[in-house]
Amino acid sequence: MDATNITKDRITVAFSLAELAFMSNAINETVEAVEGWEFETRTGETRERAMEIMAELGAMLDRAGRL
Repeated sequence: MDATNITKDRITVAFSLAELAFMSNAINETVEAVEGWEFETRTGETRERAMEIMAELGAMLDRAGRL
């Protein structure tokens, strides 16, 4: 993992495929393990947004697999 650009509002990070898969798997495990009523309190994000992020990561991994 390497931070390639850091500004006040955004950080651009380059992940290896393994690191990206780990992030996706960690989000999936969190979605599965944390109950809906406490999800946002414990994670700082909604379950819906976590699912969106996981889908985005999965799409990136799929795209990388086709290269």
